[in-house]
Amino acid sequence: MDKPAAPPRPDASGVPLLPTVPNDIPGNLCVLNLSFNALARLPADLGDSFATLCSLDISGNQLTSLPEDIGRLQSLRELYANRNALASLPNSIGSLHKLEVLGVSDNRLARLPPCLGLLTESLRVLAVDGNPFDGVHQALVGPLVAAPLEDRLRGIRPRERMRKALTGMSGKTDRPKPSDGTRRRDAKEYRLAAIKNLLAASIAGRRGRSESALQTVHMAGSSSTSSTSDNAAAEVATTLVEAGPNSAGAFGRDGMCPSPHGTHGTSANAASAAAPDEASVKCVLWQLRDEWDLDPANGESGRNGHTPSRPRRRTAACASGASAIGRAYHEKASTASSGQRMKILSELLVTEVTYVDTLKNVVGVFLNPMREAKVLSESELREIFSNIEVILAFHNDHFLPAITHAISQPTMAVGSVFLSHSAHFRLYSTYANNHGAGTRSLSAVMSRRAVSSFIQRARRDVTQLGQVSLDGHLLTPVQRLPRYRMLLTDLLSNTLPAHPDHELLFSAAKELDKVIHEVNEKKRAFEQHSLLRRLQERIVGSAAIPLVAPHRAFRCAANFRLQACIESTASGPGGGSIAASRHAGTGYVYRYFLFSDMLLQCSIAANKELRLCRTYGLHARAAPADVTHANELRIVDTGCIIYLKGDADEAQRWAREINNRLEG
Repeated sequence: MDKPAAPPRPDASGVPLLPTVPNDIPGNLCVLNLSFNALARLPADLGDSFATLCSLDISGNQLTSLPEDIGRLQSLRELYANRNALASLPNSIGSLHKLEVLGVSDNRLARLPPCLGLLTESLRVLAVDGNPFDGVHQALVGPLVAAPLEDRLRGIRPRERMRKALTGMSGKTDRPKPSDGTRRRDAKEYRLAAIKNLLAASIAGRRGRSESALQTVHMAGSSSTSSTSDNAAAEVATTLVEAGPNSAGAFGRDGMCPSPHGTHGTSANAASAAAPDEASVKCVLWQLRDEWDLDPANGESGRNGHTPSRPRRRTAACASGASAIGRAYHEKASTASSGQRMKILSELLVTEVTYVDTLKNVVGVFLNPMREAKVLSESELREIFSNIEVILAFHNDHFLPAITHAISQPTMAVGSVFLSHSAHFRLYSTYANNHGAGTRSLSAVMSRRAVSSFIQRARRDVTQLGQVSLDGHLLTPVQRLPRYRMLLTDLLSNTLPAHPDHELLFSAAKELDKVIHEVNEKKRAFEQHSLLRRLQERIVGSAAIPLVAPHRAFRCAANFRLQACIESTASGPGGGSIAASRHAGTGYVYRYFLFSDMLLQCSIAANKELRLCRTYGLHARAAPADVTHANELRIVDTGCIIYLKGDADEAQRWAREINNRLEG
């Protein structure tokens, strides 16, 4: 027969201490206080058992480690583990993305885990006093314990300041035990302050929690307050539960209940008392984040070292065109009008004739006469007019006759005409690519008297050109394919499904939309290629890369001051540690160029010459950029991390650009 379990042994004051966490604790708690007992370990399924836990106090026990499962406490905002025997913290603690307060004072920690750096967005209070840190980490945590008490309280929530003011915490375990009168007075003040907090929150209309989530369990040992104080605190908790849906105020702004056990050792209040200002905490966390990001085991790049791919977004033109065709096919065909269809076909024919006449005038009035008179060189003419002669030949000799013939037939079916000539529409890709440069060239040559006089005489001699300038007529081919798409969409919406041209029109519209998408993509690629070529010529030393590559796209450029360059260094058998390497040039302003796959750092000479200093691959993270608490732009490369200083808004914009660099 098994022996019954031994009851919890009492301490010197006769209060029983818990050797293990009881199994009958409700799982829907908001606050769990197990401080100052005899716990040697926590349940391995802690995260699954207390999924709603917001505050956990396990200070003053005999814990040598925390379970990895603690990272599953996704609602946890306060964790107090002071005065234990913790030699390390689990990596899963970096998964507690809502954690705001962490107390690990008076343990056996030689290092802080780099995973704490993953909590830069949430963690604001970090108490680490009384640990035997090694040399590197002793210097790291120095700012956390060296600041005056008033500065170290700066980052604590007003609720925590109130708790410290009410309890008079000093963080020492040998403080005199308060008298019964002091206990009653503290309990009364604590209760009144909590009720005031509740009323203020109710007036503010803060969202409350369900009654089950507002439960609090306190199983603290002898260092807790007396039964009088416990009863008062329990009365406060009961009042909060009964106060209804707006009763979250006494739980602070995040729904957490302040612990009523405020006079024991270095537990919750001691952690708050020892907490430095938030800026010092953030500084330490970012340094730990550097160590985490520089560890190759935490990289996101694939085995081949390539940057993780992201899905490219469809261009607006492709998406809008496809949706318009779909709407016409599924929604409007049932209400098609034969009269409206005839009007659209007439518009198609008239605009095609006008378009061909415009091309003829551009070629016959400007291009050929300028070539004969040798007003411009052949290369200049080719740059300004591109392949407009080829486009004219296609429309005048093939497309316009085919459209005219189709409309003259009884069915007036033009869908097959567009389908059979769709391949020729890709001629517009060359024209679209060169149009921007052609417009700039025309503007440049207009400064020559001979050219401007020739163009003015040509416009006076040909009345059909109207008041539109030459550059206006050169824009017409760029607008022609979108005009075809609009006409085909309208024509499809006014063609009955039973009409023989209906299916052909639908196929033609889809094919035209595909061609327009290809033309736009080629134009974008051409512009990127031209820009990369100009940058290659401008940046001294960039030829060794080289910049011009099919997969590379330029994103943006700006000036930043290089604050620090962080690289990992070996530090004995313990592995890597963080080191702020102040390379030559740190503290100077550089010109940075962001591409889809890398970042260039260039020095700026007095004559504004740009010289390549360093290349960052940006392969370690899919999103390698952050903005720190000090508004510094932090960028993670495979081998180092750089901190850049500039305008705060510019830093935010660049972080977005870097993290979205792979998108189309």
